[in-house]
Amino acid sequence: MKKFVTIGILSSSFIMGWNSVKADTWDHWAIKASDALSSTGLQFYTVNSATGEATLRTTKCFPQSGINPCKQEIGTNTYVDPETGKFFLENADGETHSYDLDTDTWTNEGTSWKATYTNSSGSVYQRLSVKRKSNGEIHIGDNSWITKEENGRQKVYAKDANGNPIPIDYTNGTKLLINGRDVEQSINNVGALSAALTGLPAVPTDTTLACGLGTGTHGGDFAFSGGCASKVNEKLSINYAASMTMPGQDYAGDFEDTFSARAGFVWKLGKSVKPSLISMKDKQKLTNEITDLKSENKILNKKITKFQTEKLELLARLERLEKIAINETNSKDLATIKLP
Repeated sequence: MKKFVTIGILSSSFIMGWNSVKADTWDHWAIKASDALSSTGLQFYTVNSATGEATLRTTKCFPQSGINPCKQEIGTNTYVDPETGKFFLENADGETHSYDLDTDTWTNEGTSWKATYTNSSGSVYQRLSVKRKSNGEIHIGDNSWITKEENGRQKVYAKDANGNPIPIDYTNGTKLLINGRDVEQSINNVGALSAALTGLPAVPTDTTLACGLGTGTHGGDFAFSGGCASKVNEKLSINYAASMTMPGQDYAGDFEDTFSARAGFVWKLGKSVKPSLISMKDKQKLTNEITDLKSENKILNKKITKFQTEKLELLARLERLEKIAINETNSKDLATIKLP
């Protein structure tokens, strides 16, 4: 059974930013296994992914005893050096062989290894293991960052050395952008916009129209809002409001990405169970009447007090008159007594 393995090397930054000098004519390496009984072994092609054109560049046979003259297995540490452009192949024995396209030569690099080494400029870096599996997954690193095109979508996920899913964490100030928008900031903006809208009136109570301003925050981002609620009749009320994030944010997107609005209505159904409410005008009228009654009551109290005072004075005068009348009566009685 033949197998065909493709390894991308072109100007895609995921392979350490290496650009092929032949990127205008081809952009992938492809490895094709010959027939099991063939002594050709592995065939190496350069492929133009846009046209599908493949050009045979070299072949390599790793001898083995038995009916099959060449080993066909390809190791997972097969990659392209981003500095030199050389193709490195790990065979079934764990040996690494490099191929230089410019000189059309193969070199046995020895057993496969992973270590830190210096490039031509003296910078120290560690070789990044990049491999494409048979199911189409592209793995970067031992604890892999994985991407795969499937059903018209490019899937991205990560696994640890044991194959368990792990989170992808963008840290150290790196922002994750989607269509130029900061994802974390957008999430915070949604929370701030929603919080700002909740502070606005939805149904007026004592008036036919109520308006307000509000503000909200989430994750350190702020938004402000404004809106009104209108009472159409005893049953129907409508409300409308809008909120905006604070200006000056980086990677905030277009205007519609920083703006949020809402509109709605409230329709009261069924019979009201609340007591009838009086209007502010009627309430003020009742207050004035109560005040007038209190004033009249004070006047009546004064009149009653005055009446009681006058009553006491009249009683006192009456008592004095009674005493005078009694005294006069006694005097007349004494005057009319006959002497014996």
